[in-house]
Amino acid sequence: MYAKQISLNEKLDIAKTSENLDELKVLADSESMLVRRAIARNINIDEDIANLLTFDPVLNVSYMASNNPKCTQKRDFSNYSLVGCVVCDKDERELNCVECQNKKIY
Repeated sequence: MYAKQISLNEKLDIAKTSENLDELKVLADSESMLVRRAIARNINIDEDIANLLTFDPVLNVSYMASNNPKCTQKRDFSNYSLVGCVVCDKDERELNCVECQNKKIY
């Protein structure tokens, strides 16, 4: 898989459904928060990927990774305001954050 040569939608499909840890490890380093978030929610990731993404600088990613059953390192989110975007359970392939009716503006 050549991560830079495939579209965002293809990356999201792989991130959501793949069982191939090699593919998922490559995509876990994606520039796209949506791709990393989709991987964080994938039940097929391993402990290493889950723990890595638990400390992602983007809360939308790290919060989802910390809730993945494969995650063994816990992160304290009590100092953060977990707005609707962070805890949103919509499929990343269908997200349109700009037009989201549930988005709260802070």
